[in-house]
Amino acid sequence: MRHDTLKHFEYHKWANQKVFEHLKNLPEELFTQEIKSVFSSISEVVIHMCVADAMWLKVLSGGSFEQSKNLAIQLNQELRGKGIEGITAFFEDTAIQYQTFFESLEDLDADITVEHPSFGRMKTSYSELMNHVINHGTYHRGNISAMLRQLGHASVPTDYVFYLLNLNETTL
Repeated sequence: MRHDTLKHFEYHKWANQKVFEHLKNLPEELFTQEIKSVFSSISEVVIHMCVADAMWLKVLSGGSFEQSKNLAIQLNQELRGKGIEGITAFFEDTAIQYQTFFESLEDLDADITVEHPSFGRMKTSYSELMNHVINHGTYHRGNISAMLRQLGHASVPTDYVFYLLNLNETTL
């Protein structure tokens, strides 16, 4: 397996956990407060991130686009009733499922074909799709950071270099 893809997924988990822990320490009403932004609330962004991670795991595991779309619809409804604690638990469970999936693969660089009803068929690798999952999370953590600032609160640093510094601190 490709070490860099797995390391980048570890970064994805670390960065999301940093944001989720920060959100837990802010006033509870902030999580669902309506805001004029890319998403209508921080909870909407967090739910979208978690649903997307689960949906892409379904795709990576061989699920069809239709199965993945149905899963996304179901999870969107289920997660709407949960607070940050429940959504964090869902994210952590999904991350464990990714780890199990990685362990079942012989080669993250192996080809996978994904078929989308509107955009067509794409042949790529598992590692390339994981790059998408990781990049997607980075993008939406940026949304959360901007929304927090708009609401008068600071965010937490989750750039990749902070992950590397955190690794360095834990190995000293």
